[in-house]
Amino acid sequence: MKIKRKEFLSEIKEEMELRKTVRLAINRLESKRLQEEQTLRQIIRRLITEAKTSKIKVHDTTAGNELERLFSMGSFLSDLETDYHALRTSPEQRKSFAAHILHATKSLLERDRLNRREDDEYEREETTLKTSPDKGFDLNVVDREGATEEQKQREQTEKFVLISGMDEAGASAAERTWKRLEPGILSALQVAGKSPQDRAQFAEYLIINLTDYFNQWEKAISSIETRRSEAAPL
Repeated sequence: MKIKRKEFLSEIKEEMELRKTVRLAINRLESKRLQEEQTLRQIIRRLITEAKTSKIKVHDTTAGNELERLFSMGSFLSDLETDYHALRTSPEQRKSFAAHILHATKSLLERDRLNRREDDEYEREETTLKTSPDKGFDLNVVDREGATEEQKQREQTEKFVLISGMDEAGASAAERTWKRLEPGILSALQVAGKSPQDRAQFAEYLIINLTDYFNQWEKAISSIETRRSEAAPL
């Protein structure tokens, strides 16, 4: 039995319409799923933020509160811990990672100190006053040599310095991590750095806390590796 051309075309058209309807239904379901997933993610993020905020301790100084915010909110500490734990080939990698992060942190603090000192000096005396027999007072003479030296120091602190003799994998990982950590420290310094007392306390305890965290994480890794070694068959 032969199918007429008209009937054949009609069947094809119906099949195409059916496929179109199915595709539209699938797209609607996928769109709804994505919307629900996005909503769920927003709820989870809000809950995490609220949980972190509720755990934040209040300290007696602005520096202490900025440090608490730095370590308790956002991804600063989790980024640091995740990247540290990822270096498992050797302790030398983690040692290099920690040393480079601490060095970069100290350089950032030093750069901040130089910038603030320059701002203070500029406010106190914008130019150096000198006399000349012909022109009298010259108000535009500045200490070029001193300014050049400070500029060199500032430029040096802006670089992520690779420490000679230390593991290269750890150094590379630290440089990558530092790009995410630096903005958080700078943000905290915007507040804590306004007062000399807060600035000094923030700098001191930032280094102390970072060092303590590295020591804690290394002990945890060593403990895990020791248990694995003891459980391994002879």
